[in-house]
Amino acid sequence: MIEIEEETSAPSSELIEVDKTLESMRDSGFDLATASGEVVDNSYEANATVVRIHAVEKNASAQSKGKSQAKQSRTIESIVFADNGNGIAYEVLASALKLGFSTRYNQRNGLGRFGVGMKLAAISQARRIDIYTKPLGSEVHYHAYLDLVEVSKGLQTLIKAEVVDGFPSEYSNLMQYPQGSNHPKKGEPFESGTLVIWSKVDRLTDGGNYGSAIQERLQELTKFLARAYRIFINNGFYIELNGKHIALYDPLFLLENPKVIENFGEDLRADIIEEKNIEIDGNQVHVKVTLLPKEFRQLKGLGGREKNPVTKAEDLRLRGLYIPENEGRISIVRNNREIYYDIVPKLLPYGVLELDRFIGIEVSFPATLDEYLQVRHVKRGAEPVTKLREELKKFLKRPIAVAREDIRKVWKDTETAERNKARQHQLAEEAVQRAEKTLPAGKGGFQLDTQTQEKILEDLILDLEIDPKQNPEQAEEVKQRVQELPINIVDGAWPGKELFEITHLNGKATIRINHRHPFIQQVYDPLKDLASRDSSTVTAEEAIEIAKKAEIGLDILFMAYAKAENMSSDPDKMYGDLRSYWGQHAQAYTREALSDK
Repeated sequence: MIEIEEETSAPSSELIEVDKTLESMRDSGFDLATASGEVVDNSYEANATVVRIHAVEKNASAQSKGKSQAKQSRTIESIVFADNGNGIAYEVLASALKLGFSTRYNQRNGLGRFGVGMKLAAISQARRIDIYTKPLGSEVHYHAYLDLVEVSKGLQTLIKAEVVDGFPSEYSNLMQYPQGSNHPKKGEPFESGTLVIWSKVDRLTDGGNYGSAIQERLQELTKFLARAYRIFINNGFYIELNGKHIALYDPLFLLENPKVIENFGEDLRADIIEEKNIEIDGNQVHVKVTLLPKEFRQLKGLGGREKNPVTKAEDLRLRGLYIPENEGRISIVRNNREIYYDIVPKLLPYGVLELDRFIGIEVSFPATLDEYLQVRHVKRGAEPVTKLREELKKFLKRPIAVAREDIRKVWKDTETAERNKARQHQLAEEAVQRAEKTLPAGKGGFQLDTQTQEKILEDLILDLEIDPKQNPEQAEEVKQRVQELPINIVDGAWPGKELFEITHLNGKATIRINHRHPFIQQVYDPLKDLASRDSSTVTAEEAIEIAKKAEIGLDILFMAYAKAENMSSDPDKMYGDLRSYWGQHAQAYTREALSDK
């Protein structure tokens, strides 16, 4: 029988090799934005109302491949976070940098939960973290740090808290209310608060393995802070990055957006299409769908961008609204703090469409439902599990369809108004006017009295969505065209099977084309669009495809007319003259409009 050795001589091991473990944990899934968010979360939880972030940049020499000459690039050597929160108690400070420690461990009524976020976030970007703090009600300052370089060399084995004279002099200006703010205490020192310094930053250099230019990373951080903390900012939470106040960005456009007011001169907000509470295990998940203001989505093809990628037309009012980034993305908000802003696969009906950038979707839930959204310790992801996903998918079907229909309608109405304003039919109208000089005069509409004629003109103007009071010149122009041109064309859009409607007045005719008819949408409109475009923006394949559709469309148009005649028991008697007149005038108009002369 083998005797068991005494416990003192049995093989043993430390739980972890601290230096290698910390180094491995640096790749924990944080980027600059989400890592910074962990510090801001802690500040908010500590009742801070002001958070000031400052990135210290410097030039770094980078050796060019195959060249002896070094080129200059930018790098961030440290990032500083200052807040006016309650500070950290002396007896807690050392533990604040210990992985797994949290005074709120696994609580679900705040922003943190696991006790690893702030520490992992810091070491993902830097090799040293310093915390300086002045607790509320105390005049004493404390300091603790964690340095991965010292840990790897065996120089640091514990985290110790110590009393210090104050905040470091180079950052003391951050521990005061910002001068440029509207705060009543601007320029005065914080009564209490915490200063967190990430130094020995080694993952924030222009280019390299960890991302693109420094400026782009800071822009992404700005957008993240503005969006993730929008509800808090709306309630007075002040965040500053490199001396600039962060204004909120709400992808649903329900909150007051300073950029919208600056660009448009008014406070434009989205409409709520539908919102609902979905109950999951006694807890409420609130879902909201919004449709962005019409002013953002008047023109098809602009896509919420300040410059149309094809026509290069500009609308600078859209600058800084980030509308294209909204396409199909879901904003998932946990305890009023956004933790996810991305596409959730297979959630929207028929997938993600380009026009979905004008639709805002927010799913808000309490932290008690973390498991249903698979919330990770890195607060940069959430994915609804099957039970919640199916409920969301079912709910979103109707409001998304309603929003998409409205977007398309606005586009069509705008296109119709632009056509009428641009007189897109002018060449044809002028050719007909010339041809009519040698043709028999029209006879329709002579029997109408003056009052009826005025009523027809008024109805036509209203059908074209022209307000005579707001646009008297445009209304008068339409009247003049109807009265002077033998035949004129205007553009309309209405539900119905009619290709067009014709108004006869004093021997003259006005054709109103229905741009909701499938033939107009699929044959006529693409041809008109093709004719108006610059040749450099059209490929031969695209032009041939449109021409083929037009060829089929014209054949169908003739056949549809034949079928319409065929619905009569004696079509020759009823429509014989009509065919002759139609052919006669088509011949005369074509010669005048298209002949080489």
